Amino acid sequence: MSKFKITYPDANDLVTILIESVRRSDLVRFLSSKGVFYYNASTEELARKTAFMILDYEDLEQIRKFAYRNSNKNILSGFSLKSDKPFDIADIYSTIRDRGALKADGYELRSISKISTGDETKVQYKGTVTYTSKKAGRMEFIRTEERDVSFVMKQNADSNWQVEIDGGKSSDGKTIHKMLQRIVKGKDIFIDEIRIDNLSRQNSIEFFDRLTKEGLGSPWQLEDIAHITLKRDEKMDSDEDDDTGEKEATEEQLSGITQAVLEGKNLRENSFVHHAEESGYIFTAMTYIFANTKAGNKLIFKAEFKGSPKIFEVCLENYQQNDIEKEGYEDALSSLDEKENIQYRSIFWNNAKKIYDELRKI
Repeated sequence: MSKFKITYPDANDLVTILIESVRRSDLVRFLSSKGVFYYNASTEELARKTAFMILDYEDLEQIRKFAYRNSNKNILSGFSLKSDKPFDIADIYSTIRDRGALKADGYELRSISKISTGDETKVQYKGTVTYTSKKAGRMEFIRTEERDVSFVMKQNADSNWQVEIDGGKSSDGKTIHKMLQRIVKGKDIFIDEIRIDNLSRQNSIEFFDRLTKEGLGSPWQLEDIAHITLKRDEKMDSDEDDDTGEKEATEEQLSGITQAVLEGKNLRENSFVHHAEESGYIFTAMTYIFANTKAGNKLIFKAEFKGSPKIFEVCLENYQQNDIEKEGYEDALSSLDEKENIQYRSIFWNNAKKIYDELRKI
């Protein structure tokens, strides 16, 4: 893997980077690898202690990777534009182009173009829109962020177009959704999303279960389930005051669930999953680690229903390459080719869409 040229940063600048862009857990792990341990220290104290240490090139490279992984979320979300009869996507394309992507509503078109696919029946358009994201709080008038978000419109049929959004935040996907929702209003076109409220508790578990096997396909194989989030199904009443809200599976529970999946069992056969279902919980997020042993790399995906209503999105949290010299895997997300990055997320999201559509028919 090619090395990046790193200029030794000013200590105070490094403190800011460590506080704002590096997870505390990563920082603690980095210090422990140096044989340094601090107890009851704040994140700011840990950052200052680290920044004023003597760091070599490998140390800075590791910190850079931590910061990159945490600040570049690589989220892909999407939806379909559907109608009971064929419709011309060129009308929507023209509206976006001619009206500057509804600039009056806060969307500014950066670019939009037709993509050549080599198949005239499979038309695609690619666009980039800028919007202003405001943060809540008393200082809202100065706490704004201008964001660029890319999207692709793909033709599935004369009456079905798929929109995929490549973003860094969940708000990016919602922005494109709102923009197109305004454009198709009154055109007998509806927007179809992957929404958790369209799945039963049983089907929400099966959805995540099938992603362990069908999320990427060959030559990728599930190696581990790193994280599971469950949320109380609001439609179910409960007398258990302490058994409400959101919870996460423990490491021991995750180990048992992973082992069950690797043995070919259904997720719902696992005692923890079965109890969660009986207690009225639905699965809302799962983090998968897929390995390609031939190529010597791994992909870590977080599949999550997020927002209100909860819409499905895929985040490529990390990419790892086999480091022969260190006899292990090394984080390499920042060096992953952008086209591959999007392609992996698109494959996973489209397989999730296929599973979702099949479960909705049950």
